[in-house]
Amino acid sequence: MRPTDFLLCLIDASGGTIEGRTLLQKKAFFVTELVGEDFGLKFDAHYYGPYSATVEGTTTQLKNLGFLRESSTGFGILSDGFEVRRYDYALTEDGASLLRKLRGTPQYRSINEATRKMLAAGDPNYMELSIAAKAYFLLKKKEANGMSVAELIKEAEKYSWNISPVSIKKAIGFLTSIGLTSES
Repeated sequence: MRPTDFLLCLIDASGGTIEGRTLLQKKAFFVTELVGEDFGLKFDAHYYGPYSATVEGTTTQLKNLGFLRESSTGFGILSDGFEVRRYDYALTEDGASLLRKLRGTPQYRSINEATRKMLAAGDPNYMELSIAAKAYFLLKKKEANGMSVAELIKEAEKYSWNISPVSIKKAIGFLTSIGLTSES
């Protein structure tokens, strides 16, 4: 399955819309982990946790081809002059038309099942998913589910990720509930 097909399936499995670029990135990350297939997305460490330039580029491509609609919502301007804005994505009629061919595939069913598993685990917001993605990225990198909260926080600092103990514990709970790790 190509990255374009994957993203269309992911957005469809998410109810046809995803609110925010960070949420799109984190859902894509977790779905690829749950499905056990990269789909060519290649996630690397980034400010908000695992990030895929392919997800960003493919989203732009799908938007430019008319398969996704992008809308933005402004939330004001920070004291340093930067505007706070969220970009949301929804399938267009043409995007939904492409999905008709994909819905019967085993990959679509896997993506849909993984998305439902995340929803059943409490459907975390983009910040919670970012922290959970960071924690999982670190655990996977170290290949050790047994890292303590303090060890995870220390490892996160190497990436300039500032994560509180409470947030780490909540992230571990989420990861456990979707089956990516076990609580220690």
